[in-house]
Amino acid sequence: MHNKHIKFLPLDSKDLILERIKKGDSQAFKILYSEYYEKLCVYLMSYTSDKDKVEDTVQDVFTRLWNKRKEISIRSSLKNFLYRAAYNELMDNYRKQKRKDEMLSSYYHTALMQAIEVDPALKAEKIKKLKECIEALPSKCKAVFIESKISRLRHFQVAEKLNISMKTVEGHITRGFAMIKACMGLGRQAY
Repeated sequence: MHNKHIKFLPLDSKDLILERIKKGDSQAFKILYSEYYEKLCVYLMSYTSDKDKVEDTVQDVFTRLWNKRKEISIRSSLKNFLYRAAYNELMDNYRKQKRKDEMLSSYYHTALMQAIEVDPALKAEKIKKLKECIEALPSKCKAVFIESKISRLRHFQVAEKLNISMKTVEGHITRGFAMIKACMGLGRQAY
């Protein structure tokens, strides 16, 4: 992960590196990246066990730092800035994912409510159809969908249990909802 040609800065010049980065000095940026990438990953692993999410988050922090280098104003130390930025990025991603999960759960709830409304005979028929639609999902998609929506496991729990990434879990759930919706003949009304 560390490039042997990159030198580390002495402690007293770490905050001066920002001035070099602001001027577009890519070597200074590489030094900062090499020094903090792993440290930030380790720090974020204390909040989540999703290594892919952690690495993506740290990459996003460094990408944003480089892209906005001219506008960045740091009142504390550069080190504190990076740790705070990494934490905030992870929490923002978590909140976005939570909203997405809640929205998907709402769609699932709507589909269920539409499946079980009206008279008992129609209700039983729609429940049977919903079960058939779930059973018709591709095997991985069905496994993820059942663990998440029927067993009510959280996405990271499903990812760990099935040994897949969070993005794969999200993809299977989105795909499962679309396929069930189509199978149930719900069209746009479920949304």
